[in-house]
Amino acid sequence: MAEATIESMTPDELAELKDAARAFDIARMKKIGSFHFAMVMAALTMWGAAETWAQSTGWALAQFVAIGNALVAGFIIPSTVHEWGHFLGARLAGSNSPVLDEAKNHFAMFDFKMDENDTQQFAWMSWGGILAPWVPVFIAAAVVPLTLISGAVLFATLLSKAVAVAAFEVPITLQAIRTGEPGKALTESVVGGGLSRGRRVGQVAGVLCLVLVLFAA
Repeated sequence: MAEATIESMTPDELAELKDAARAFDIARMKKIGSFHFAMVMAALTMWGAAETWAQSTGWALAQFVAIGNALVAGFIIPSTVHEWGHFLGARLAGSNSPVLDEAKNHFAMFDFKMDENDTQQFAWMSWGGILAPWVPVFIAAAVVPLTLISGAVLFATLLSKAVAVAAFEVPITLQAIRTGEPGKALTESVVGGGLSRGRRVGQVAGVLCLVLVLFAA
């Protein structure tokens, strides 16, 4: 029924329908983008305010709060960038990846149609999310004062998240490319404990990074 209706449309009507769908998609993208931007800015502001408090008072409580906020910012920032990296990779590959009306669990923002996209599109989507979390790592290395304890914690947490993502998703992506079955590769990794292993690898990397940074400072 739907196919017959579309087939009966004139070129102008089809163009209007595509324009309406594109506008709807962009509206949802802006909505979630605004939410994510506010979340990242709030995390950075809270960390900055707490660190200022710690430096101005020297209180142990203020230092504790600054470190806590660094951990929160170190989780929120790469998680957000990671999701947008996946989305950018999916869209660059021309994937069927409609934007959700609202972010799921704060970060997930689009639906990658596994049954409608091919392995190459899955690979583009995957690599986008794998590489994106390294952007805030490099930025933090350049602009965050690592001589501050909370600054070192923020940098180590960003690195931990980037490593965890790579440890979990790179094997899945490579297996999907090799076998041509991305859905199966993802399922086998999740069932086999790949997500928890990735987190452990990231945590170890984060701790080692923190020790090295604090020692170097």
